[in-house]
Amino acid sequence: MIYDAIIVGGGPAGLMAANQFEKENINYLLLEKNEKCGKKLLLTGGKRCNVTNQLPIKDFIDTLTFKHKRFLYPALKKFGRDDVISFFKIRNLDFVLENNFKYFPKTEKSLSVLEALTQDLNQAHIRYHQSVKEIHKQNNHYQLITKDNTYFAKHVIIATGSNSFPSTGSSGDGLVFAKYLGINYFDFTPAETHVYSNQIKQNFKSLQGISLSKAIVKVKQLKTTYQGDLLFTHFGLSGPVIMHLAEFIDQDIRENKSSILEIPFIDLNQDKLFEVLQSQNHKLLHKVLETYTTKRIVEVLLTHLNIESKKIIEIKKKDLHLISEAFTAFEVTIDKVEDKEKSYVNKGGIDTKALDPQSMEVKNNKGLYFIGEVTDLHGPIGGYNITIALSTGYLASTDIISKLS
Repeated sequence: MIYDAIIVGGGPAGLMAANQFEKENINYLLLEKNEKCGKKLLLTGGKRCNVTNQLPIKDFIDTLTFKHKRFLYPALKKFGRDDVISFFKIRNLDFVLENNFKYFPKTEKSLSVLEALTQDLNQAHIRYHQSVKEIHKQNNHYQLITKDNTYFAKHVIIATGSNSFPSTGSSGDGLVFAKYLGINYFDFTPAETHVYSNQIKQNFKSLQGISLSKAIVKVKQLKTTYQGDLLFTHFGLSGPVIMHLAEFIDQDIRENKSSILEIPFIDLNQDKLFEVLQSQNHKLLHKVLETYTTKRIVEVLLTHLNIESKKIIEIKKKDLHLISEAFTAFEVTIDKVEDKEKSYVNKGGIDTKALDPQSMEVKNNKGLYFIGEVTDLHGPIGGYNITIALSTGYLASTDIISKLS
């Protein structure tokens, strides 16, 4: 039998496509390598699954860091935030808005999201334990080969994800297919994850557990900055601001062998803090600094600088400059970014220049589509990536439906 369409991968992108085919009675199959769909989806958002966020399309796209982000306009215009919420609401899943930004299911369970994505699917259309090994183009259809079966379809949607958390089945298979079919792609690299610092591990154990709110962190050599919460850990740094900067830190390490971050413990620039210290030179140094940050941070940094706390007027000017620099732009050397297999999100995937933004179809392989995380489209943590998966899944499947009709 030649199916109208075959979806490879049962994550959010593939399941969204399956829902559209189901609704229109399309003769399709979904091939899933695991014993069930959505294994990686169940882990997202601390198993709570942040499905989307409050941003309108323009702001959503502006937040993304890659140069070709405008590629996403057609997908988000056709199926954006409001459509995502409506899709689940129709399936009796309501959302709550957290911190006036992130939408989580009211149940606070990612399982509820997976159940909503699968409840309308006919299980006869899903084949489990089907890991696709090869895809071949044959005249006006495609041949898909698994360990024990061969399938044929007029249209194929690849929704295999990146290679983060491969134990969930997300092992980068889509790039293997792309290589065989001559489709350009970029290797996956870590994007949203934590980072390692021998400097913190060896010399600043006393900083471990300290968190900074809304810190403006700078990747010094790339001059890239971002603001967000930061956490000092036993291995290095974590928190939303580090997650967001991880792909740039990884790039910096590849180019320079290590990456230097500038971290502010005090929300003033260096010159302003120096000014403040001089204007209060009759006071004890630690007392002035503790009006801007915690006692623990003051103790750690002054010990590191080997500067004793006394009346500021008794401290040398050059030491005041050192203090001002350390407290406003503390330099931390990063030696390693967490492996891509353990990264929450990976950068890379199918080159969007090879895809039609109006459909997600491969320009030179008609009938073949790539959607979701297997493409070179990614966003920070905060509902961006699941929204991208759902919108591209919707776009590709509705394009196939229109061609079949």
